[in-house]
Amino acid sequence: MADEPDIAVIEALIGSDLYRQSLRLREAVLRRPLGLTVTEEELADDAMRQHFCAISYGLVVGTVSLRPLDEATLQLKQMAVAEDRRREGIGARMLAHAEGWAHGAGFLLMVLNARMGAEGFYARFGYQAHGEPFDENTIPHIGMTKRLS
Repeated sequence: MADEPDIAVIEALIGSDLYRQSLRLREAVLRRPLGLTVTEEELADDAMRQHFCAISYGLVVGTVSLRPLDEATLQLKQMAVAEDRRREGIGARMLAHAEGWAHGAGFLLMVLNARMGAEGFYARFGYQAHGEPFDENTIPHIGMTKRLS
């Protein structure tokens, strides 16, 4: 339910408790199932990103980050929703918030690497696949873009 009143999407500043909760969620959803952990390189890259989290009744249930690639382009990275909270519209809320923030900050293009199987989610919001699938962290992905208006 995308309009659930208990969901808020807010900034998670590096070093904050919200950031640490987001990082734990990211690791649990995106890394641990692959037998991986968040690397020092990824943590260093986090300092260059804008982080947001979805909160429900005080708990982080979703996370997403944006990394500038140039003056006009942002890369959406590391979007994850808690397994027990999927299909409630949390991903859609975070994506809309991220796009709104990006547009307000003057960015014109959003790019992302979607896991194969998740590309349909992004396509529903106007993202278009490009190129051939490729492996990232042992999982097939496809590049996608959306012009922000």
